[in-house]
Amino acid sequence: MWQYINESFKKYPSQQKVLLKLISLGLSVRRDFEGVPRIYCSDVEVKASALASSLDIDRRAVLDALDKIVHDEKLAVFFSNITPVPDFGKVSTHLGMGVIQILPESATKPGIIAGVSRIFSEEGISIRQVLVDDPELSESPKATIVTDGQIPSRLLSEIRKIPGVQAVLLL
Repeated sequence: MWQYINESFKKYPSQQKVLLKLISLGLSVRRDFEGVPRIYCSDVEVKASALASSLDIDRRAVLDALDKIVHDEKLAVFFSNITPVPDFGKVSTHLGMGVIQILPESATKPGIIAGVSRIFSEEGISIRQVLVDDPELSESPKATIVTDGQIPSRLLSEIRKIPGVQAVLLL
């Protein structure tokens, strides 16, 4: 999909910024009852002018991007089905949950999350949420893992030994 988006919008950098922002926030694009393309966060409409303001671009670039999305079958299917996901990593520590961030050597190396899951499973620690940054959207992708309870600090050295892990942060 990334290659398709990049190819389709390479001549329109402002519109490309719109698509990347829509994806990073999990905002969908659907036609309203009159057939006009609209931006939604789940079932809540987000105004094109608000998105344009956040990107510091002209509202017309947002409207043009929305129009292209709804008229392109691949993009229409993708953007009509995308949904937002809450990030509990920043609030979970206040609720007595554990949170770690994994910084990978390479965001495309497989097995890091599986290794962490194995370690937690052996310790009887339940994982509540795993959020992994997409390397196409983030310059420094990381994985944030939220657990039911606090994570013993002794496990950090075990997690650091997982192939592909550059660093582990206990939040």
